[in-house]
Amino acid sequence: MPDLLSSTFRLSEQSKELPLFTLLQDAFANSADYKAIPFGMRDSGDWFICYLQSLCSSQKLIYSLEGIDEQNLLVQLGQYYGTNPTEGDFQSCMEAICHGSAILCKHASSTGIIVNISEVQQRAVSTPITENVLQGPMNAFIENLDTNVALIRQQIRSSQLKMWETVIGSASHTRVALFYYEGAMNALLLSHLQEKLKQINITGLRDINQLLKLLSSKKRMHLFPLGISTERPDHAATDLLKGKAVIMVDGSPFALSLPSVYTDFWHSPEDDYMNPYVAYFLLSLRFIAMFLNLFLPALYVALTSINVDVNRLEISLAASASREAVPYPVFIETILMLIVIDLITEAGLRLPKTISSTVTMVGGVVLGQAIIQAHIVSHLLVIIVATTAISNYIVIDYQMGLVQRILKYFIVIGASIAGLLGIVFCFSCLIIYLSCLESFGAPYLTSLLPKKRTKPS
Repeated sequence: MPDLLSSTFRLSEQSKELPLFTLLQDAFANSADYKAIPFGMRDSGDWFICYLQSLCSSQKLIYSLEGIDEQNLLVQLGQYYGTNPTEGDFQSCMEAICHGSAILCKHASSTGIIVNISEVQQRAVSTPITENVLQGPMNAFIENLDTNVALIRQQIRSSQLKMWETVIGSASHTRVALFYYEGAMNALLLSHLQEKLKQINITGLRDINQLLKLLSSKKRMHLFPLGISTERPDHAATDLLKGKAVIMVDGSPFALSLPSVYTDFWHSPEDDYMNPYVAYFLLSLRFIAMFLNLFLPALYVALTSINVDVNRLEISLAASASREAVPYPVFIETILMLIVIDLITEAGLRLPKTISSTVTMVGGVVLGQAIIQAHIVSHLLVIIVATTAISNYIVIDYQMGLVQRILKYFIVIGASIAGLLGIVFCFSCLIIYLSCLESFGAPYLTSLLPKKRTKPS
């Protein structure tokens, strides 16, 4: 870089531009953490180092360079690991300051030297928080993209693991990385995702699920999630080897796996570490829990209010005895109990962890006992709603669990209108909707077929 110094410190009087120092002062005028510290060098005039104190490392800052000639400045800066000094104009210098770099410039120069002295604020790699690990690696993604890239590459140590990177957000300038395993992923799907990422125009990008909404079709909203978000590197590595794409956003501790079909949301990473027979047994339990969660309250409404003649006489008498003093119709008491259970669930999620378990347990037991003693709902309905709530917790993916909680209300409404026929109608509509749904070119029910197709639509 022999000519870097001479080209960097061209005096602005020779041009019509304002000095870089003045432009930076105006750009960061109301920023309390912006610093412009002067320092002197022999026969060099007024020098300044400009930076944001909140983003820079104090251990890397050089406040005084006494006795160093300008010709040796870059050599001196290059001795510090990670500085990588480069020349920049006002726009590049302003963006560099926002990313944690410092600018070395003279008072009247039109360009400056960009020195990378950023200090990334991040938490240490720990165990997953939203996904319980029973078997397998215990580390989880964090909010730093470079660390997450290392975690993925530690899982797949192959040159076929490729990473394509772009920047999204006119204000946030968020780094977005697209991972794929060369030879396993469909080339059309890869180009389709890259093109969609290039076309995103947004002010700021903060989370991976926000990116999923931007990647999805804007013409119609989908109730079911089209991608799986995970904070486990082993889960992301498994999807990469299966030919899927994994997208990560700098600042988000989750990875997005695309495309994702319906049955993918019911598989756990632990299934790959277990005996196949045990894995199939657990998978069967999850699907049984799914049907209980969706149809058990609706069956109670249908069999106790409309299709009473379908039950055995003993069951009908027991249901009637439990509802003897209940003043509300079956549909009203069922909806009421479902709402109460959802309120308790949300309270357990939003409250601090130190008191959430206590509040939900006391609220569920005390409130349930009080409702029964007040004859607002029947004993049988309390058992059914509790079973429904427990079955909803078996869902592996949180987003799919939210969808299950919504769907059971529509099926209950169908059962209150047409009984068992209404349940069958709602189930048929659900199957038709899932058959028409696609996740980035892959049919949502693809995994039920012997051959998968992953071409972009």
